[in-house]
Amino acid sequence: MDNKLAAEKIRAGLEKRLATFLACEVKDLPRMKIGTLIHTIFLLLGDTEELGGFYTSMSGVLQIVGHEVVWDIDPKNEDEKQKAQVIH
Repeated sequence: MDNKLAAEKIRAGLEKRLATFLACEVKDLPRMKIGTLIHTIFLLLGDTEELGGFYTSMSGVLQIVGHEVVWDIDPKNEDEKQKAQVIH
């Protein structure tokens, strides 16, 4: 499975759901991390039965696309940060 393609589809679905709730267009929303979108949707819609449990939903997305994709972490930047923090 292509993680980036999966992430794009998940993002599109989450953005559509949030835009519908806010009565706006997807293009009107700021770009958010997938994890932030999940948290925001649960904050706004989390009391309904149509949503699964937060931890189960977040775990599923993390398993599908990975932590780095969900939180927009660039592995190169993380490696550089670790190298810069070398303790002598």
